[in-house]
Amino acid sequence: MAVAGHPAQRHRLSAGLRNRDRRLHPAASVIQVRLAAPRPAARVTVLVLGAAVLRALLLPAGDVLSSAAFGAGLLAIIWIERAPSSSELRWGRGRALAAGLATGAVLLVPVVATPLSGRPLAAFWEWAAIAAVIATLEESAIRGALYRRWSEEAGPVIATVAGAVVFALIHLPRYGLGAMPLDAAVGLALGGLRALTGRVLPCAVAHTVADWGAWFWA
Repeated sequence: MAVAGHPAQRHRLSAGLRNRDRRLHPAASVIQVRLAAPRPAARVTVLVLGAAVLRALLLPAGDVLSSAAFGAGLLAIIWIERAPSSSELRWGRGRALAAGLATGAVLLVPVVATPLSGRPLAAFWEWAAIAAVIATLEESAIRGALYRRWSEEAGPVIATVAGAVVFALIHLPRYGLGAMPLDAAVGLALGGLRALTGRVLPCAVAHTVADWGAWFWA
């Protein structure tokens, strides 16, 4: 800048001011990435629901194909979301197994007073094996990966509720809206069992026992 009677002067911005925008770029990039990337809990939730939608779409092709696709989807989620051993307090296996059996028996209370279904016992065994596998995969995905992610981000109470909602939603195509309150209640019970024991095992046991009992009464 020229001033009368003085030579032209140049005013330079300080290095700090010149580089301010440059320094902001990395932070801005990180913020943008974090905003764009879904949180792990939301990602797992969408993946589990997506597997359930796939099963619903394949239902017209038969239970075997739809269940196989659903199970494969859950297995992939479990594998992707596998985590190293945590420091979470856990019950011993024997105690957790007993808790799972007891919870499964409690879940059957609403149906044991109803008449028996009359389904043949001979057809039970093959179905029971498939039901046990699917129940274990559901619990490993919902009370395992999904519960862990939601618990890390929002605490065990939210993780339990989120798991119950997802549990009810994935059974919606099969059992309809009328069964959603019961499915949500079962999901809350299984989530509470997960929070209490620190293990997925008793949840899988309780779920399997309830499914097996439903063969005879539901």
